[in-house]
Amino acid sequence: MEKKIKHISHKLIDSLSDGVFSIALTLLGLDVVALVPEISHSEDINSALLEHWPTFLSYTLGFLVLFSMWYGYHALGQYVEGTNTWIVWNHGVTMAWVALIPFGVALLAENLNTPNRKWGVFYFGVCLFGQYWVNSLVGIFMRLKIQVNFTEDFPYPAKKMKKVLPILWLFGAVTGLILVPISLFNPWVALCGYGLFVISQANPISSFGRLVPMLLKRV
Repeated sequence: MEKKIKHISHKLIDSLSDGVFSIALTLLGLDVVALVPEISHSEDINSALLEHWPTFLSYTLGFLVLFSMWYGYHALGQYVEGTNTWIVWNHGVTMAWVALIPFGVALLAENLNTPNRKWGVFYFGVCLFGQYWVNSLVGIFMRLKIQVNFTEDFPYPAKKMKKVLPILWLFGAVTGLILVPISLFNPWVALCGYGLFVISQANPISSFGRLVPMLLKRV
């Protein structure tokens, strides 16, 4: 029997992912902290704070995006058993988009109250929905045959769940394909849509419990 190097432990992926999420969350706060000197030298601190509302709004939205992504990432990831090349690179691509969220947030904060508002909202949307677009394309390319194994305590049929995952990604991808172009015509409508989407992802336990059983009946 041919001997091969075994695939890396899933714990290594989790360690890297937590590190990337931690750094991305920290980067979000740098723009807020950078306002302190300017605000402190203002004659009216409260007025100065209000003037920078785009930065605080963008920070709040960015934090909700990253933390809900981390929550959902581990809510399902805790049931994944073992790794393979597809799993490793799938996590890697996700980390790539996680690392871009601070860029999207900074761009949104700088342009939300300027004539370039639509582009700030547009590129923030690209960063927000990018992982869903990539995962959906990969899922379609693989013909919904996702190479992942679940632990015995996973509450749903593992075989069917492999077909449900691409559908969940496709839902996010379609939502992004609708909202992101809208930002070029009405950025406020698109931004509200982003917010509603992020809020819907804030409790992945509830979301999975509601959507997965319904999708399992149809695959």
